Amino acid sequence: VFQFDTEFYISGLAPLCDQLVILSYVKEISEKTEVECCARPRLDIVQPLPESCEEISSDALTVRGFQENECRDYHLEYSEGESLFYIISPRDVVVAKERDQDDHIDWLLEKKKYEEALMAAEISQKTIKKHKILDIGLAYINHLVEKGEYDMAARKCQKILGRNTELWEFEVYKFKEIGQLKAISRYLPRRDPVLKPLIYEMVLHEFLESDYEGFATLIKEWPGDLYNNTIIVQAVVDHLKKDPQNRTLLRTLAELYTYDQRYGRALEIYLTLRHKDVFQLIHKHNLFSSIRDKIVLLMDFDSEKAVDMLLDNEDKISIDRVVEELENRPELQHVYLHKLFKRDHHKGQRYHEKQISLYAEYDRPNLLPFLRDSTHCPLEKALEICQQRNFVEETVYLLSRMGNSRSALKMIMEELQDVDKAIEFAKEQDDGELWEDLILYSIDKP
Repeated sequence: VFQFDTEFYISGLAPLCDQLVILSYVKEISEKTEVECCARPRLDIVQPLPESCEEISSDALTVRGFQENECRDYHLEYSEGESLFYIISPRDVVVAKERDQDDHIDWLLEKKKYEEALMAAEISQKTIKKHKILDIGLAYINHLVEKGEYDMAARKCQKILGRNTELWEFEVYKFKEIGQLKAISRYLPRRDPVLKPLIYEMVLHEFLESDYEGFATLIKEWPGDLYNNTIIVQAVVDHLKKDPQNRTLLRTLAELYTYDQRYGRALEIYLTLRHKDVFQLIHKHNLFSSIRDKIVLLMDFDSEKAVDMLLDNEDKISIDRVVEELENRPELQHVYLHKLFKRDHHKGQRYHEKQISLYAEYDRPNLLPFLRDSTHCPLEKALEICQQRNFVEETVYLLSRMGNSRSALKMIMEELQDVDKAIEFAKEQDDGELWEDLILYSIDKP
C-alpha cells in the first residue's frame, strides 16, 4: 500500500506492471490574461514509493475542446491483457499503448541516431514490423555522405550492402557523382560478390587521372580478372606518352603485362627499371626464350646473378648463344666465361684461346691460374700475348711448360732479378744444364 500527494487532480488510474498510469487534469495560469484556464490532460507513468512517487514519463495529450473540459469529463479505461489504455473525453477517444521496438527506431531515426537505430534493428530483427535493416542502413550511408564523412560512409557500405551487387553499383555511381570514387575504392568487393568490370575500370581511371601511386596500389591489390586488362593497359600507355620516364607507371604497366601473361613485355620494362624481381620473373614464368636477346641488359643490371642464372639453365640458353650475344661487350664476356671455367674446365674449351686475351685485358691476377688449369689452351698463342704485354711471370711459366727452361731461367734472372725464384725453378726442373746456366750467370754478380 502506498500513499502520496499530487499537485493535480486525478481523472483516472490504471496499473502497468508495478507502476501506475495516471490521467491527470491540470489547470494553469495564462501568461497574457493571468486568468486560470484548463490545460491539456496528461498521461503520466509513476513508480510509487512508500511516501512519495517517482515520475517515469509524462505526455500531454491534445484532445479536441480541452479548454472547456472539467476534471470529471475525462475517463481512463484499460484493457488488461493487451496493455492498451483508453483516454475518453467528450469529443475524443485516445488510445495509448506501450512503445515497441519500431517506435523506438522511429524515434532514433527522427533524432538522426542512425548507428543506434541500425543496432536496435539488428538486435530485434525478428520482432520489428515497420522497419527494414537495409533501409535504415541506406539512410545511414546517405546521412554520412551529407555530413561529408565519405570514408566512414564507404566503410559502412561493406556491412550494409553485403552481397547485393545492384546496390553496390548504385552506391558507386553515387560516389562518382560527388567525386569521391577514391573513398569507396578501398572497400569495393573483390570476391563474392564481384561487380561489373566497368565499375572497377571507372575507379582505376579516376586514380590514373590524379594519383599514380594510388593507381599502382590498386593494381597490386586487385585480382587481374576484375577489370578488362586491355583497356587499362591502353590507358596507362596513353599516360606514359605524356610522361615516358614515370617509374610508377612503368612498374604498374609491367604488372599489368604479367597478369595478361605478356611476360616478354613485362621483362623489358623490369630490365629498363632495373627492378629486383627480374630474375624471379624469369624463373617463375620460364622466360628463357624471351631473354635470349636481352643478355647484355641482364648482365648490366646484375652480372653475378645473371651469370649464375645463365649457367644454371644452360639447357635453355646455350653457352655459344651467350658468348655470341656478349661479343660487343668483352668485359661481360670475360665474367661469363671465367665463371663457366671455374665450374667446369672443359665445357667452354673452344673459347679458351679467346679467354687468354680476355684475362690479359680484364683480369690479369687470374691469368696464371687459368694457364695452369686449362688443358685446351694453345700455348704458342698464350706465349705470344704474354710476351707482347711483357707479362714476365706468365711467360716464364709458359716457356718452362713448352720445354724451353733455359729461356725461362734467363727471364727470371734478367727480368725478375729474383735469385731465390731462379734457384727454386732450377730445383723444380732438376736439370744439370740449368744449374750451370744459373752459376755462370751468378759469377759476376755479388
